[in-house]
Amino acid sequence: MVRKLVETAPDAALRSLELALAGPAGGQGALATVRGLVEDEVTARYVRNSVLAPIVPLCVARDAGQTAFPPRALTLLWAALRQQAPKKVEEAAARCNPWDLEQGPPDVFDELCKVASRGLRAQTEAGFKALDALCDVDALASCLELSTIVRGALPKLQEWVSKMSEERASSARLAYKDACAIRPDAGPLLFEMLAAHLPDDFRILRVISAVMDRPGDKFWASSEVGAFGERVLADIEKNIDFINAFDPAKGEAEGRKAAHAAQRVAQQITELEQSVNMAKEGPWGRRLVKYKQAIAQAVEARMNAAEKELLAALPLRPISILGGKKGKGVPQLTAEPDETQVRRLTAVLVFIAEIRGCALQSGYGSSRAKVLEKLNGRLDQYIEDILHIVRTGDGGDQGLARLYVDLAAGYIAYSRDEKTAEIVRRRAAAAMAAAA
Repeated sequence: MVRKLVETAPDAALRSLELALAGPAGGQGALATVRGLVEDEVTARYVRNSVLAPIVPLCVARDAGQTAFPPRALTLLWAALRQQAPKKVEEAAARCNPWDLEQGPPDVFDELCKVASRGLRAQTEAGFKALDALCDVDALASCLELSTIVRGALPKLQEWVSKMSEERASSARLAYKDACAIRPDAGPLLFEMLAAHLPDDFRILRVISAVMDRPGDKFWASSEVGAFGERVLADIEKNIDFINAFDPAKGEAEGRKAAHAAQRVAQQITELEQSVNMAKEGPWGRRLVKYKQAIAQAVEARMNAAEKELLAALPLRPISILGGKKGKGVPQLTAEPDETQVRRLTAVLVFIAEIRGCALQSGYGSSRAKVLEKLNGRLDQYIEDILHIVRTGDGGDQGLARLYVDLAAGYIAYSRDEKTAEIVRRRAAAAMAAAA
């Protein structure tokens, strides 16, 4: 039963189990047997993932429309190969070491992928038949048929997407030509498999652009690889919608997630503009102009709400009745900080801080600078007022003042930097010591 659990455990769970059993306690008693099972499974999966490397990233949960297979497909496929070609599997295991892999993937890896592809097509062996109920065996067989080309392209992939040169473009075109020699419609599937190996799958646009010699958006949109551009545009729209709708009450993690969405939009827009010859009135060009305006409006709306959130989290009372809402106020220390308002302001400030890298290129850099200038001015004045209360007790409860000065220090770490926040904390500690 334990062996079955280990064999079917997800990779992440297996790594956690391996780490948990790595200590001295894991080598004693019954746990020693379990650790042995885990170590054997880790080794077996290393061999399996090396042999089936071209399709491994496809066997995870992926976005709708992308080629994907259930994670269990890898397990069943490897079991079928061990039954169908045990000697080749043993050879692959023997060759699956750093010394052999330094010379490039052994031929037996590709041979096993061919065996798997033929087995899936034939559907005569029980091991391969089991996959028919789990996934599209024709699609999986097609991916395995291209595995030789994908495996050969993977060492070059980072070079292709980092800085494409004419020599690298020629190499990418050759890989595309070889794929189409296997089957005429294999081009999109080749790009799909390569994209799955990239941390940001939208960067496959660079490779497609090199193969197609940077086509116009009208031609690309109507071609067999048009889905890759459409997918990026749909993701841009989805991320803009998220920025518009995210709930600051969920706190820092949500603000960070929204900022990452803004960063991704900026990267994707740049990628499209560099990879595609956009026409102002083209099918993608029109949409890209609209999305540029939409992302700037969404981000600026979030930033402009920061001052209101600041007042709610660090409330002020007017110095005089005549001052009204617009008059300068002093800290209002009548209740402990409102946790919801604290989370809301933190989320907005984290969002503003995290979009620093993409603000200028996306057209809202000056708006961000103005918002931060105003926020920092308010925070500076608030901190001076609250430190006065901490030292003297004049103007409110000293205990509450200490809570609020700690909050303000945390906020200024986001709006300015951690060094400024640490200075505020030291000043607060000195003020508290003086008041004691």
